[in-house]
Amino acid sequence: MTRNLEQFSTTQLSRSAETVLQKVVQGTAAVTGKDFFSALVENLALALGVQNCVVTELRQDGHLHTLGFFRDDQLQQNISYDPMDGPCETVLTENEYYCPYGIQDLFPNHPVLSALGADSYIGVGLQNVEGKILGDLIIVDSQPILDRQLHKSILQIFAARAAAELERQRATLELQQLNEELEQRVEQRTAALQAAIQDLKQTQAQLVQSEKMSSLGQLIAGIAHEINNPNTFIVGNVSHVSTYTNQLLELVRRYQQVMPNPSPDIQAAIADCDLDFVQQDLPRLLGSMQTGRDRIQELVRSFRNFARLGESEKKVADLHEGINSTLVLLSHRLRPSAKRSEIQVIKQYGKLPKIDCYPGQLNQVFMSILTNALDALDKGVKNQQLEPCIHISTAVEKDTIAIHIADNGMGIKPDLQKHLFEPFFTTKPVGQGVGLGLAMSYQIVVHQHNGKLYCQSSEGKETTFTIEIPIQVETAVGFS
Repeated sequence: MTRNLEQFSTTQLSRSAETVLQKVVQGTAAVTGKDFFSALVENLALALGVQNCVVTELRQDGHLHTLGFFRDDQLQQNISYDPMDGPCETVLTENEYYCPYGIQDLFPNHPVLSALGADSYIGVGLQNVEGKILGDLIIVDSQPILDRQLHKSILQIFAARAAAELERQRATLELQQLNEELEQRVEQRTAALQAAIQDLKQTQAQLVQSEKMSSLGQLIAGIAHEINNPNTFIVGNVSHVSTYTNQLLELVRRYQQVMPNPSPDIQAAIADCDLDFVQQDLPRLLGSMQTGRDRIQELVRSFRNFARLGESEKKVADLHEGINSTLVLLSHRLRPSAKRSEIQVIKQYGKLPKIDCYPGQLNQVFMSILTNALDALDKGVKNQQLEPCIHISTAVEKDTIAIHIADNGMGIKPDLQKHLFEPFFTTKPVGQGVGLGLAMSYQIVVHQHNGKLYCQSSEGKETTFTIEIPIQVETAVGFS
């Protein structure tokens, strides 16, 4: 008879736990982010029939901050409190605490228990996979809580779920902060670059013609050095972030292989964080940051090369890829605006061999010339009945690769053309250009590649920039 009663009691307990689990899971399954904790305490309190349910996070100052606080049938504003000399202190050290009744007799001076009108208390810790306690999940009632096994088992299940969610949110926040920090540093370095170039412009009037390029080289070398030092920090951090991210993603992948059918709460966590999307998007985010990092390094190298300082590697490269990549970066400039329609890009590519060159520097040349063409088209076209257009053609002419970039803008006045490749010469307003783009392009094409760079234009007619790069037959590879 006693055994039958025990079996009946166990069966009833199992059914009660199952009912509570179903209610709480149904109430929290579709909730993600910070709202999950509010949904958790509300559904736990209602399912267990208690007055108060709280889930907390242990902060660095030792205080507990509520992530979800449900009291007397409604959610409360989150608070922070000191767990010392209270039952929560025991939960944080021993991972659980239970008092069926008379809790205020044991802790008569605890303000939180007094404010809640507590008579009973049961709490469990939020443990991560390493066993570290991140906070606690507790229920408090003004009536005795006698069914310890039911309440404890339910709390332990959802404490594990809450700990996993808290860890996920912390990791997401940390990654967001790191991304923001890296982006901010890139913006700061870019702003510093613009400010430094503007300072160079102000010194141009003081340069004597005979030593202008020598003095300019020293100034640019200093700027490159100042930019390169802090950029080293960014380069190092991005590499570590990429490594750590790949390790974490690999760890997740292995977990998925070992545990293809995780528990329902883990499946809910995976659905909440949209794990498949994160695994796909995170490497792309890191790739964009690495692109920004590489862009700064290319600028530094370009300045050093312009000043005939430093060394760069030659590589066998496809010039069409460089042009196309530059067009992609400038695609936002092609879109229609209030002053003009969309800029059309017409490409007539010939068969070009891959050549031994400095591809990063040539990309700077393409960027500078195409940017000037876009600026010209923003001012208007020679024939208002025509759509704004950039025409790019490439061909092999004898032993030279010729690249022609033309726009149907308003043209360039003859008296300005002779100054186009002089450092700091610009016709743009202050703040929109400092006159280094074409000067650097000339240095790259003529001095670094033994080529030619010239412009054909007249006022009211189209402008064509021509880049001629000699083919080194011994290093030319294939055709594109």
